[in-house]
Parts: sequence; C-alpha cells; structure tokens
Amino acid sequence: MGHNEDLMCTFEQANQNCRLVCNSYVKARNDLLQQQTRFSQLQKELQGLQSILTMEVDSSFGSELQTLQTNVVALDSNIRKLEEHLFTLLESTTVIMQRVIHTLVADNLVIWLIKQKELTCGPRSVQQEHYQKLDEIEIQFEKCGVEIVAMMTTLGSLISLLNSENPLLPRLLKCKADVVQNVRQFIWQSLVISIQPPAVLVKCRGSDSHRSTRFPCRTEVRLLGGEAIGARKHPSQVKVDLISEETAKKIQRNPAQPAVTDPTFHLIYNDSAFQVGTAEGLNTNYPYRACFEKIRLVESIQKRTAADAGFDEKKGTRRSKVSSLRYYLAFHLHIGPFLESFLGPSEMVTVNGYKLSLPVAALVHSSLEAEASLFWNRFFAEGTGILSHVPETVTWESAKKALGMKWGALIQEPQDVRDLNVDLPEPVSLSPQNLEHLGRRLEVEDGLLCRKNFFNKTISHKENKDGSPLPCVFFEWFYKCANVVNKYMYEQWQDGLIEGFCSKEQSENALNSVMSPTMLIRFSDMRIGFLKISCKLPGNQIVHYETEADKMPVGTTIADAIYSNPTFSYIKNIYPNRDVSMLWQNRNKRNNDEKMHAGWNSAMPPGYFDTVYQLESKPVAALLD
Repeated sequence: MGHNEDLMCTFEQANQNCRLVCNSYVKARNDLLQQQTRFSQLQKELQGLQSILTMEVDSSFGSELQTLQTNVVALDSNIRKLEEHLFTLLESTTVIMQRVIHTLVADNLVIWLIKQKELTCGPRSVQQEHYQKLDEIEIQFEKCGVEIVAMMTTLGSLISLLNSENPLLPRLLKCKADVVQNVRQFIWQSLVISIQPPAVLVKCRGSDSHRSTRFPCRTEVRLLGGEAIGARKHPSQVKVDLISEETAKKIQRNPAQPAVTDPTFHLIYNDSAFQVGTAEGLNTNYPYRACFEKIRLVESIQKRTAADAGFDEKKGTRRSKVSSLRYYLAFHLHIGPFLESFLGPSEMVTVNGYKLSLPVAALVHSSLEAEASLFWNRFFAEGTGILSHVPETVTWESAKKALGMKWGALIQEPQDVRDLNVDLPEPVSLSPQNLEHLGRRLEVEDGLLCRKNFFNKTISHKENKDGSPLPCVFFEWFYKCANVVNKYMYEQWQDGLIEGFCSKEQSENALNSVMSPTMLIRFSDMRIGFLKISCKLPGNQIVHYETEADKMPVGTTIADAIYSNPTFSYIKNIYPNRDVSMLWQNRNKRNNDEKMHAGWNSAMPPGYFDTVYQLESKPVAALLD
C-alpha cells in the first residue's frame, strides 16, 4: 500500500494547492469588486461636487481615483493570472486523480481479483481471509472518492465564478466533463463480485451426489467506497442471470447490452438489493453490497438431446459434452444517480451494465469431470479468469500450490447444508513428500505439468458392476482420496497421523527406519478409494493391508476400523513414532474400561475388509505381498 499512500498524499496535496489558489482567486475578485465600487462612488461624488470644488479638493479626488484605477488594473491582471494558474493546477490534479484510480484498480483490485480466482478452488477459511482484505482496499477507494469530491468542489466553484464570455470557461467545462467520465468509470470499476459462485451448479432436483449444489448457491456483489461521491444514496435492485459463454463474450465487449439468458437453465431466488451494513444496524462504514444467499438452478426444459446443445448424438458422450459447456452469472447493476451536489438535474450520472462471474458449469447431475475442469480453468486462467486463456501446460510450482489448495477444500467439503455454517480451521495441506509422489504419478517433466496428464493419464483402476477393472485417471483418483479423508479420517489428517500419498517402496523405506512395530496409513496407488495400512511387524517383516474405505459403515472412521480390529493389536506406533492411540484418543466417547481389540464392535461387523490372503484369526484385512 506504500505506493498507493504516496499517490494519495500527492492527490491530497494537489487539492490543497487548488483550494489555496482558489481562495486567493475569490479574495482577489472580492477586492476587485470593492475597488471598482469605491471607484464608481468617487466618480459620482466628484460629478456632484464639480461646481463647488476647489483646486486642492479636486486634486485630492483625482489622486484617489488614480490609485483606485491602478489597483483595479493590478487586481484584474492578478485575477487573470490566478485563473490560468488554477486551471493549470486543476488539469494536473485531474492527471493525478487518473493515476490514483489506475493504481487502485490495477495494483490493488485486479491483484485481489486474480488471487480470488485462485482461492475459489481453496478452503473456506482462506477465502474468508482474502475477502476481509477488501476492507483495506475499500478504505483507499473511499479516500480517493473524498479527494475527487474536493477537486470537483474547487472546479465547480471556479466555473460558477466565470462569466460566459471568459475564454477559460470552455476549457473548464471540458475538464469537468472529463472528470465526470472518470468518476463514472471509477464507480463501475469499484463494483466487484466479492463472493464468487461455486464452480458447479446442479439443478435443485435430482441431485445424485453430496458434491452437487443442492446446497444453495451463495454469491455477492459489492461497491467499494462510493459514499463521498454519493453512489450509495439510491439503493438499487440487482438481478442475476445465467448466460452462455457466447453471450458473456458480447457483454465483455459491451457491458451495457442486454443479456440473453440461457434457454436450458434459469435461476430462481436471483433478486437482491444493495444495502449498507446489516439488518441489526445500518452503518455507512459497513460494506455496500447485494447478497444472494440461496440462488438455485432450475432446468427450463425437461428433455435435452446432444443435438440441442449443438453436438452429434453419440452414446456415452452427451453427458461429457454437456458438462464441458461453460456458463457465467451476469449481475445486472444500476448505480446512481450520483454527483448530484455538483451537477444539475439535467446532468444525472449513472452506471448501468452487467458484471460477469468466474465460469461455472450448469448440470442436471453432478459431474466430477466438470468440477475438475473448472478447478483447472479457474486456477490457471490468465488474468482475472473471466473469459481468459487457459494454458495446456503449467509450471509444477504453480500446480503444487493449486493441488494443495484444492486438497484443503475437498477434505473440508460440506456433507450437509448445516456444515456451511461451521467455521473450520485452515486445513493441513499436502506435505512436500506427498507432492513429490504426485509429481511422479503425473509424469512432471522439466518442471512442467501437462493438462492431459491431469485429466487423461490412467494411474489406477476401479471395479465395474460385473467386477471387471475400469481405468481411472489422475483427477478422479485424487478427488476420491480427498473424499476418503473427508468422510473417514479428517481429524486424523489434521493431526498429521495420515501419511497419505506414498508409494509401497517409500512406505517400506520409512518403516525400515523405525525400530518398534509401526503402522503407516496411505492411499492405494492401484485401486481407487482403497486405503493401505503398511505395518512393520515385531519380526521386522513389513506387510500391507488393504481396505475399501466406502465399505465402512456410516459414521465410522479409520480410528474405529483400527481400534476394533485385532489384526493390529501388536502395533504400538503410527509413523514415525507417535502412539497409535492418538488415532482415536479424545475423539469419541468410550468407556474407560473398554478393552482395545476385544473383538468386533457393532460399528465394525465381520467381513468388513476384503480378503486376499486369509488370516488365521478373522478375515479382517487383505494382506499383500
């Protein structure tokens, strides 16, 4: 903010100089008026006494008249110089104002928007922290508004003092028109979508996954500052429409043109109004915003074909094609009139047009592919991410940041609408070892990651309905691993008890470095949704147990699985050297006298684990060579 503050101080100082010169100008005009009035009075007195004047009195009147005339000429000359000087100061102040506005928008707001684009892929805690930074930016925007008003006050005062024949007047009116246009642009740039909609919108009926937005879509548009300029005096309605990418491109070229809504879907609960503060107590220092808390997507037509969407009908491809379509939320905004104190009724200034959100997908059923695609598009898109170019290859450094951020969002993804109101701490991200393993699986070369590897590279498999293996690509496997953490071991992950992404060879090397019987919990590289529990036995043998997480009974965690399974009774530590009881300690209400590994409890019935090799006691796990 240092450069901004320096510029703002320059703007403020320029306004002070303008005011000082303007005050001198007004004083000079008043002095001139007094001198001219006295001169006229003396002339009248002299004419009335002309017949009885002595030579001595006549000389006295003449001397005073000469002095007054000299003063009038000097004052008139000084006034002309002050007019030119003040106009020059106002022109330079206008240039400073333009620099301040450009800096506030380009160096503050645009940078904030670029960061916002990335953080929409991250957890709620970092999004909220970033949102609060708008308050700092808003202070600067409002300061700029205060200085703009000060400059326009000086400009208006000068214009009101000039007569219509003054050659300076047309130049001042041109300066005024330029300032008004700059203010209009400034107010338009001050309107931001401060809370972006979720990446995937799914129609409110028929949602088939916890990830679908059967949760209401929350978004918000906000005006930064605007109080001094008067942009908050007339709160207006805001409506949000869902538009196609083609319509969004037209709006980007001309924000004032009408938005043609998409014929396939429409939004409900999509009206709101700007207001200051909250219902509990309005305050002009509070954000001026229009909030949308429960927008929902509704399908406008019941049956669609691929041909309707402009694709050839091919079995198995329609849903993928439809999920690749991109939509935008268009916020129809009308702000004003403002600057009413400086302009006449015939010169009302308003701004009117559409602001576009980041891209979204609109679907009948949830789609992991669509969500992953929007993750890539939003995070890696150039600039602010609105109709921006999305590269096919990105640096691994930026990809590591993106994967870590997305991981945090996925493991904290709400399973129920009530979870939206729960404040969660910042999630524990992926470790450098995790990211190193993911880099190998993605075949990162020369520090670059290809998009096709993220979406098309087969790295795992899942079972078809008939039990046959189906290939599984990277993004599907990555999202499933996060889902496993979300459902079954979030607390353990937060406490650093889950190793996560780790190969069989790495796990064996790690376990060989410890002395005591130890377990290491990781994700299966070969089977999607499976966990590997690698264990070092008392005889220093290392074995790998495998289990499918989604076969756990509802409400069960990895701690329950291990706690109630006698297979792990000999394990004392969890890698590297923490007591294994930390997996369940202080997490669930257990009886103090309850004995560990006493047998299967009601939450973990026999047969829970798939068995590859039968163990002597119970078929509790799959033992892999």
